[in-house]
Order: sequence, then C-alpha cells, then structure tokens
Amino acid sequence: MIDPTIHLDFDRQGRISSLKFAGLEFCAPEPDGNGLFLINLRDFLGNPLQLGCGDFREVSREGREGFPVLRFSECVPLPGTMVEISAETKQVEIRWRITVTPGREEFKVEWVDFPRIRLRRFPDGNYLLPFAEGTLVRDPEERERSASFRGAAAEYPMTGTDSFYPGPAAMQFEAFYTDDAGLCFLCRDSAHAPKSIDFRPDGRDAVRTLLRHFTGGKNTLDYAVAVIGFRGDWQDAAELYRSWMEQNDPYLPSKLEKRLPHWLAESPVLLIYPVKGSGLDSGGLTPNEYYPYRAALPVIERYRKCWNSRLMALLMHWEGTAPWAPPYIWPPSGGENALSEFLEAMHDAGDTVGLYGSGIGWTQKSMIDPSYDRTAQFDAEHLEKEICVGPRGETYSRVCNGPRGQRIGYDLCPERRFTVATVEQEIRSATRLGVDYLQYFDQNQGCAAPLCYSKHHSHPELPGAWHTASMRALLAAAEKAAGTTVLGCENAAAEPYLGVCRLNDLRNHLAWGAGGVPVPLYPYLFHEYAAGFSGNGVCLSSWVDVERTPFFLQWVIAWNFACGNLLSIVLKDGGRIHWHWGLPWSVGEPAQEPLLELIGNLTAWRRGRAAEFLVAGRMGKAPRLSCGSRKIHLKNRPPEETAAVIASAWSHGEKRAVLLVNFGEHPEPCRIDFQRHETGILHSTAGDAAFDGGFSVIEVPPLDAVLLEFPPDKRADFTI
Repeated sequence: MIDPTIHLDFDRQGRISSLKFAGLEFCAPEPDGNGLFLINLRDFLGNPLQLGCGDFREVSREGREGFPVLRFSECVPLPGTMVEISAETKQVEIRWRITVTPGREEFKVEWVDFPRIRLRRFPDGNYLLPFAEGTLVRDPEERERSASFRGAAAEYPMTGTDSFYPGPAAMQFEAFYTDDAGLCFLCRDSAHAPKSIDFRPDGRDAVRTLLRHFTGGKNTLDYAVAVIGFRGDWQDAAELYRSWMEQNDPYLPSKLEKRLPHWLAESPVLLIYPVKGSGLDSGGLTPNEYYPYRAALPVIERYRKCWNSRLMALLMHWEGTAPWAPPYIWPPSGGENALSEFLEAMHDAGDTVGLYGSGIGWTQKSMIDPSYDRTAQFDAEHLEKEICVGPRGETYSRVCNGPRGQRIGYDLCPERRFTVATVEQEIRSATRLGVDYLQYFDQNQGCAAPLCYSKHHSHPELPGAWHTASMRALLAAAEKAAGTTVLGCENAAAEPYLGVCRLNDLRNHLAWGAGGVPVPLYPYLFHEYAAGFSGNGVCLSSWVDVERTPFFLQWVIAWNFACGNLLSIVLKDGGRIHWHWGLPWSVGEPAQEPLLELIGNLTAWRRGRAAEFLVAGRMGKAPRLSCGSRKIHLKNRPPEETAAVIASAWSHGEKRAVLLVNFGEHPEPCRIDFQRHETGILHSTAGDAAFDGGFSVIEVPPLDAVLLEFPPDKRADFTI
C-alpha cells in the first residue's frame, strides 16, 4: 500500500535529508553550500550581504514530532545573526516559516529565498510555472538555454520577463510532479507581497526551487509557505491553489458575470492593427491605410459580415504623443474629433473601440518618434522625485527601455501622487471620448508595479506587501476615473489586480520562449473573475517556426477558444490576418480561408450554446482524450507534439460541459473517457445526439467544435 502522507527529515547540518510523498523520494542530496535558505540583507547604504546555511557554524534542533524547529547561529560573516526555521507537517502538507535576526541594527532583511529545496530529477518530471499564464517545462536545461526567459529572480530594475509575482507570474504557487506523485509549493500570503517563483537547474541530478520573498524589511514572513503532496497533473495542483485562494484571498473580486458590460458579454472578436507604420515599432510612423481612423471601416464591416459577430477595433500607434511612450497617451493622433467620429460610427454599427496604452513608466525620449522629448518637463517639475530608485540610489529602467528599445526613461513609483494623478488624467481623457476598452497598463506585465527602494517616498525603503497595496490603490483610482471604460494590462492580470483589470491582453505564447509549452493555468483559476483575449502575439515567430507549422495560428485560435478567451487577430495591409504583431507586413501571412472559417464557427459557439460556459464559467479538469497529433516546430529546440483535438471542461452553476475543438482542415476522430458513467447530449453543427456510457467516440468536424453537455449535477465534485 502506498503511504498517503508526506515525510520530512533533516541531517545534523540542518539540510533536508529526506522528503517523501506517496513513497517517492523527492529530495536530492544537498552539497555543502547555501542549502535550505538564502537571505539578502541591506545595510543603510544599500550594500547587500547574502547569507546561507553554510555561513552558520551552529545548528540546533528542537520541537515535537512533526514540528521540528531549527536554529542557526554562530554566523561567520555577520556575528550575532540568527535564523529560526519551523516545518509543521500534517498529513500531506508541510508548512514552513522562517525568522531572521540580523546581528547589527544597520542591516535589514530585503528578501529570503525559502525553502530552497533540492529536488531529484525524474525522466517523467514536469515543472509547472506561473509564468505566461501557465508554463509546463519538461527539460530545465532547455529553459536555461532560452535567451529571453531563463529562470531568474526579480530585482531592480524589473525586466518584465521574469517570474515576478504579482506580475508576469499571475499566481503564487508552482508544482513539480511525475506520473506517480508531485509537490505543490504554495505561498499562503493573503497580502500578496512581491516574490519570485521559479525552478533552476542545480547540477545534473537536481533542480532547486526559487521562492524569493520580499519582506519590506521585516525579520519574518507574515505567512507560511506550504509544500503539499498530490497525485495527478498540473490541474490537480491548480485545484490545491484554487481551494486556498477561494477561502483565504481577501482581494478576490465578485464573479465576472456580475461585472460584465453588455458588449463584453456579447463576445466581440478583436481586430488589432496600427494606424501608422507597417507592423513594427521602427521604420517610421507614416500613416497607413487604416488612417484616418474611419478608413478602416470597410475592412471592419467585411469581417463583421463574414463572422456575423460584433467586433472591437483595438488600435496601436494611435497616440498623439508617441507609441509606447508612457505615461502620456493623449490626445489621439489627428485630434479628438477624428477619433470621436470613428467611435460614433463603430457604436452605430454595434461595435466597440479599444486603445493600447503604455503603462506607468516615464519617457524622456522616444526611440520611435525622435520629436518626442520630455526632458525639459522632467527637469522643470523635478520629476526625479517621482521615479523608482534602486537600493543604492540608482535610477534606470529595462522594460522597453534603451537605445534599441522604444524609449529612454525611467519607471514611475506607484505610491507617488504624481503617478496616480497622471494615470487618472490620461484614463479620464479616453473615457470622456467614449472609448470602450483601454489596455492602459501595457509594459506593466500582469499589471506589475516596478520595485522601488527610495528613502524619500512615503513607502518603506525595501519592497514588501506595501508594494502590492500601492498598486491596488493606484488601480482603484484608475477604475474610478475610467467609469464605464473597461481597463486591462499586458499579460493576464495577476491575482490581486483581477478586480480592476477585467479584460487583458494575453501572452500565453511566451511559454514557448521559456523552453516549455503553454497550459491554461490562468483560465483554470481565474476565468470566473477576469476575461482575456488571445492577444497580439508579439514576437511569437521568434520561438515558433510558423513556416514549418502553417496551421499554428489556427491552433492558437482554437486553444484560446477552448480556454474561454475572446478571439483576436492582428491585421496587416489589405485587411489580411497576420501571424502576430511585431512582424513586418512584408512577411507572408498565414492561409486566410481556414482562419476565417474557424473564427466564424467558434464565435457562433461562443455566442450560442457554449456562451454560459465560456463567457464567465468555471474551468475544470479536462477528461482523458485519445486522438491524433500534430507537430509544432520550434526554433532552436525539437518540435512539440500537440493533440489534433483540444479539450476543455467547464461548469456553470450545476451544469457541466466538455468542449472539443478541431483546428485542422479534416475531420478528427477521438475517444473521450469519463471518470464515471455519463449521459448527456452531444451538440454539433450536424445536429444533436445522445451519449450514454463510460466513454464516447466522436468525430469532430474540421475547423469547428462540438459540445458535450451533461445534465445538472448538484454534487460538489464536477469532475468529468
């Protein structure tokens, strides 16, 4: 019989000697070194001092059975420093806590990386990361070979591409599992303090967890870090987090279906296009065929008729300031009247208009539009007081910043009144004109606020829970200024920001760049609370070989539809659908007819029988599916196999359903296996048919979907 409990033990040096769950040993031998924790202290000048287990000569162990307490003392680099660790074990869970006492008053705790657990590698091991709305990595070395998204801890200044929470990492947990058992690493932090959540290779035989917690200068974490044993896959780990979140997160907003404007409930397809330039942020800002704004109306009308669907025109390069030059976006290029006329025409047709913003950075000079320069204003208004400062007083930015980026500038501190007032001013301008959607928090990945260490702002000198609270306060002001305009950000909004950012520009394709594959972790947890659209796919072809994977955009559309996301396309010249944003219009586009047919069929499902599940339903564990496969060819690594039919499970109230989507151009047979005997109705464009049994064999029509709907079930377990 498999032992259903979790077991932990230490050696005399305070290193983990065993960590077992379900009879599986997860612990890899710990070499001499930093071991179970790594602490970063800062002195009054901002100088860092890192301490690990190996820096303490004395380790004592006390406590009762199942609740060991380790005390580390006799610190060599900083005498008098002490660390106390407890690890309370109950059935399948270990709750870790740590307290640090610096040996001198001038040193304060900046962050603790804890618990740093060295995990054995298994041939069938899977690493679930909260990055890019859910990334599943099978080969940690592949992740490290990634040029853009290798595992790294957040630091000043932010990159926007690391595993920072709340931000590019949208939830505060990760998991490692095999076919036999797994461990979920869950931060029970209801204040959502900033942290880094990742895995890093640690020699050929192991990986090391990265759980770096910013404490705001406190000597202890205000929450426990749980290590929970489970059996299953990433969806089972997500259920553990959902259970904690729904019981303990004070910021979890009311369900989205209570906060949906009518146009969002009607599921428009988003048409994303620039009104200047030809697909890149460089090469000039010459007005294109979609400018002035009304010039795009014939193309929009064509797609409206093609799909019999409401649309949203989501504009880029529209700013009268400069593209991607935060924080200013207003007035629009060509003046308010020109944009207002376009808005009126769109609204008369039953459509909507959205605008891309730029976030809360500060732009001194634009690298896209050389005429845009705010240096004089910065000096005259002494705006150096408003920007984020590093631990040693340094001031610079990395997000879209630099001579090869979009701008030269800084990051604005979310705590400062200037930042809040500027955001209110810009959002209020768009709202006054009647804009339906404003993706204002672009460049703030996941709505992340930049780190700030200023000694002259009213916040603490070291990042901590105040950081998230300040961003939430800024968002509350932004929401008030927005009125009926829906706000959003680049990437899916992180958990504490779901309430304000109701519709977001998804970036799940970044998982390919991180050496993994995307899994719908974000909609699994948050679809009931915030909506997303399939995004502009920026830089997608940097990682996916679209020439060798001609169906890839069809896969993207189908995957996002199955995950409950609104559908979006990026336009190039001639009103044609392009692969993604950030790709020159001179590059050949994908085959148009399959995309047009697929989007038309899927939007009909989303507006029709599948609406109650996909608009604001609850995602559940997908059933086991047997079908054919396709190869997605990647650049710089082997291709990935993907199922020819994409499956997702949903519930809404007592109703349950399963969606099966075929992104290919030929019928796809598949077998779906249920957890128990099931009866229900199979809905397809060919008609309805009953099913009854423990499995069902189905042929999914090309470029289309089928819906398996089950009778109402009052049981709490809706597993299909």
